[in-house]
Amino acid sequence: MPRRKKRGQFDDWDDWQEAPTADDVQPEQEVAKVSLEDFVVLEKVQAFCRAYEPCNELDEGYEQFNDAQLRQLFKATVCGLGDPLKIYIEELKLGGFHMAMSLATGEPCIFARRKD
Repeated sequence: MPRRKKRGQFDDWDDWQEAPTADDVQPEQEVAKVSLEDFVVLEKVQAFCRAYEPCNELDEGYEQFNDAQLRQLFKATVCGLGDPLKIYIEELKLGGFHMAMSLATGEPCIFARRKD
């Protein structure tokens, strides 16, 4: 059984001449870069803003959305590129929503009330 050559190993002049050069190698097609924004669906934020209005914990009829609830609502799972929840929260800020500390639970939450 003949010995298998390692990559870049040449036994003789003919092997060296037949080796591909930089001119022979064709550049591969550009691979689309994946970013964290590819995992964010802004229509979900728009739907949330149409259904809820910002309020605070002292208002009647408020709903409290903590980190875990926001992740579940927006399906914002941490991936290798980062945390998409950060982008969702930034978009919610543009809609007037903000994180505040809950007096009841002591954790950061977004308080919102369903629109009539």
